[in-house]
Amino acid sequence: MLNKESLRHQKCLISLVFILLMILLFFYSFGTLCGPSISYNVNRQLTTITTTLINLKLSPVSNIQEPYIFSKKQYLNETRQPTVNVIAFLVASPTGDMRLAYNPYPRLRERVIQLDERLGDNKTADLIIFHTGYPFHGDVTSIMKATARNVLFVNVDHIFYRFSPGFDPHIRDPTWTQRGKWNYHHMCYFWFKQVFELKIIQQYRYMMRLDDDSQMLGKWPNVFEIIAKRQALYIANRREVDFDYVLPGMTLVRNITLAFIRKYNIRPRNPDMMADIFNRTLETPNYWNNVEVIDLSLIRQIEVIDFMRWVDESRGIFLYRWGDAPLRYITLALFVNATQILHLNKLGLGYCHPC
Repeated sequence: MLNKESLRHQKCLISLVFILLMILLFFYSFGTLCGPSISYNVNRQLTTITTTLINLKLSPVSNIQEPYIFSKKQYLNETRQPTVNVIAFLVASPTGDMRLAYNPYPRLRERVIQLDERLGDNKTADLIIFHTGYPFHGDVTSIMKATARNVLFVNVDHIFYRFSPGFDPHIRDPTWTQRGKWNYHHMCYFWFKQVFELKIIQQYRYMMRLDDDSQMLGKWPNVFEIIAKRQALYIANRREVDFDYVLPGMTLVRNITLAFIRKYNIRPRNPDMMADIFNRTLETPNYWNNVEVIDLSLIRQIEVIDFMRWVDESRGIFLYRWGDAPLRYITLALFVNATQILHLNKLGLGYCHPC
């Protein structure tokens, strides 16, 4: 009886050892089979990340590709002579409940028709409509049919909602706001810096910015010809000021301007404009740039690119709502002679905003 009982225990022990060995063998085989695959995936990820970082370092600043462009020329299969002139609008496509949302495109269509009637460029300048969201197809075609110009609808969602590097929009509130928490700041950021980084802009020499809630008054000559013939770099709207008690921190833009001048040993090209910036206690001057004409060769100068990056890295646009208008004024004071700036009022050209 004892021998039988002992034999039974031995069999159980052997069975248990056998089961344990099978379990160990299973996990060893599984790890061996999966090991190379896991190692390969990790290495491939590291290689991809490294390549991406290298590409980012080598990518030019002013060459951001737009993912979605709708072109009248391509849509209608037209052949057109290339132009160096462009007229740019920025609009926000309607979102949310369409019964309540404001649709900007019908008014924009009216402005485009008016533009063709009043601007004497023989409808040769391209028209770019930068937009967030997406217009309905009917809005797109109604504008394309309203003008003889080449029209391009360019979605900018991929850059418009970005913030300056290091800025956290969750933990901060704006010192001034309109149309949403950060929307106005994004608009200022776009017109000061981002628009010039878009690849589609690189083909043009002169850019006129217009707002859809403003309009030209009376007949205008071909301002693109005027700026070119006079070898000017900028056509300015009327002078205005931003007050520090309305926009707290506005005058701090002087600090970063002075720091930039000292670091890069800059001698301002327009001393009178620079004095206008620094000699006022509570206000910062600007040209009301809801209409402006820019020779884009100015913006492509390395010193100007450095200044725009300097401002961007200060985060002042989002911290203090530094507008694109005073920042453009400072850019002109730093890099443009007085003789290279033309003025709408001296040219006898009328403009209203809002209207």
